[in-house]
Amino acid sequence: MKKVYETRSFTEQEYTMKTLYVFGNEYLAEDNFALKIANYMDATIIHCRNPDDLLYIEGDITILDVVKNIKKPMLITDINQLKSRNIISLHDFDLGFFLKLMKGLGIEKNIRIIGIPMAGDIESISAEVKKWL
Repeated sequence: MKKVYETRSFTEQEYTMKTLYVFGNEYLAEDNFALKIANYMDATIIHCRNPDDLLYIEGDITILDVVKNIKKPMLITDINQLKSRNIISLHDFDLGFFLKLMKGLGIEKNIRIIGIPMAGDIESISAEVKKWL
């Protein structure tokens, strides 16, 4: 099983691989499925703990994250597809809100989000996700 990397220096081989930015909390069962799926990907995996990690990335960005109320993986290429919610506290400051805020501030990046269900068959979902890398 592949290790999920924290932000660090990469080897030359890792630079030639696609990079997948993975969101999730390894300690919360309802929010760690993307981290499990990432271990099956042929890509350089970077575990993002905060949405603002995306500000410093050059080039195209492919994100893997769980999406509530979906049954199968989906590819989101337009951040306007993301549902916004009212923010009550900083804890509610989620990835979708942050991406829309970036766009509103004129910070344009080519972002693709591979959304996966919160749970499911790891092998079949991994196979679907690999098609989009």
